Amino acid sequence: MLLGDLQSKDVINVVDGSKLGRISNLEIDPTSGRIISITVQPSHRFANFFSSGSNAVIPWNQIVKIGGEVIIVNYSNF
Repeated sequence: MLLGDLQSKDVINVVDGSKLGRISNLEIDPTSGRIISITVQPSHRFANFFSSGSNAVIPWNQIVKIGGEVIIVNYSNF
């Protein structure tokens, strides 16, 4: 799977069913080459203006499932 494939999927929070946005960045461990976390940017233009935090940084181990259309995460730090 390519980064572009991940960036085209909506990120959904399993905790409350909310749409968090889409992946804007990945943090990769340079030693192991493993993904450490994803950065999710809200998909609505006005979300950054009205929300207290702009981007959500979600550890890779909080990703529950990567599906064809969405990425399901277990994210409770909002």
